Amino acid sequence: MSDDPSKVGAQLRGWDAATFRTASGDPRMRSTVVALAVLDSAPDWQRLRTRLERLTHFVPTLRMRPLYGLFGLSAPRLALDPDFDIDVHVHRYRLPEGAGWNELLGDVRRMSLTDFDRNRALWEAVLIEGLPRGEAAFALKLHHSIADGQATVMMALSLFELGPDPNPDDPPTPEVPRGEDVSLFDIARANVEDNVNRFRQSTESVLRAGGGVALQALGDPAGALDVVRQTVDSVGKAVSMPEAPLSPLWTERGTTYHFGAFEFPFEHLKHAAKSRGFSVNDAFMAAVASGVDRYHQRYGVSVPELRVNVPISLRGDAGDRSGQASNAVAIARFEMPVEGLDVEDRMAVIHELVDTWRGAPAMRMADPLADVSWFVPVPVLAQAAKASDITTSNVPGPPIALYLAGARMVAAFPLVATIGAAVNVTMVTYDGSTCIGVSTDDRSVPDHDELIEDLRWGFELITGDVVGPADRYGAHS
Repeated sequence: MSDDPSKVGAQLRGWDAATFRTASGDPRMRSTVVALAVLDSAPDWQRLRTRLERLTHFVPTLRMRPLYGLFGLSAPRLALDPDFDIDVHVHRYRLPEGAGWNELLGDVRRMSLTDFDRNRALWEAVLIEGLPRGEAAFALKLHHSIADGQATVMMALSLFELGPDPNPDDPPTPEVPRGEDVSLFDIARANVEDNVNRFRQSTESVLRAGGGVALQALGDPAGALDVVRQTVDSVGKAVSMPEAPLSPLWTERGTTYHFGAFEFPFEHLKHAAKSRGFSVNDAFMAAVASGVDRYHQRYGVSVPELRVNVPISLRGDAGDRSGQASNAVAIARFEMPVEGLDVEDRMAVIHELVDTWRGAPAMRMADPLADVSWFVPVPVLAQAAKASDITTSNVPGPPIALYLAGARMVAAFPLVATIGAAVNVTMVTYDGSTCIGVSTDDRSVPDHDELIEDLRWGFELITGDVVGPADRYGAHS
């Protein structure tokens, strides 16, 4: 047996482990992220395949398979797959004659709803040719346990190029060690060592935190008590498990969802936010709130508040763990006012809510809290997730045009599974455009097209300008 620790890889931790476990235990918690790039032409296939192979050297996680311990009592480890084959993960096809945007989204939906082979690397990519106007599409599907939205953008920056010709100053492709076969004993031993180290580190962290509070208490007893009270209150809110969603329309959850997407100039959203003294995220969430408010009004339903999930990026923070894991986020969950607010009031309320959660102590404790969730049964975690009405996410993308194997990317849509909520709305900015991806649970939102239209109306309300049709080739979906 080899003593090389790299052969058993690293154990999934915190949010990554929790995401993998819930997705594996409940199909309604399926955690797939699809980055859909629309290209102005079909890229060179062999050059694209070579770029993808190269990407797996810069991001070795894409060459790693999960390794499972005995009886599934611990999180899986990610280790290099000795049988990794790029052609297992990459393929191409052509749409039938006359197909367009709706057919493309239908294919991407089926791709997203198809489970990963959990004994191989947790991703796949497909080139789809035959779109109108000679365009093509490239879809990259990732398991959410190995990448959040920002990590996906970072991967894209290693895959795409700055022009139609190869980048002249690309760094040399690094070598990646070949994976090895691993025994259950290797996995068990590594898990025990990890758990011992984790317990030691957690104990040291608690002692340091306690010591800091004790020192503060000597000079400022009231302040120290306030810190403890705020931390306990923050953690309590973070781990609370609501019983049901707030929308009377979005009460059911199924195992399937549909995708929608639209785009408009980023400058319009940016101006709408800055002219009122708010952030782009405030304007984005206000547009979503306006759209879902109109949707509920369509049915004559009053919804004072909806429960919303908002990923809070921890990249760049003192506690940033992005070097050790593929997700560097915490999830803020709060009740967002929906009914009876004008545009500025919506932005102001949302700004205050998000800002409060961004500074909450629990956000910096996301991984330890997610580790504790390992002892909570999956049905309980899934039920708590399904009590959320909507998830919103705002991911800044590259501000300049990028190319993929000779083809220019003209749009980049984030299509994310609902992961327990009724609706997921994700925004990616790219080369002056705002690209909105929407997923809707089929049981909660049987009239998917109406919700997409209402969300488009919400962005028109916030920006004061027309938002492009849901079908980017001309016809409304």
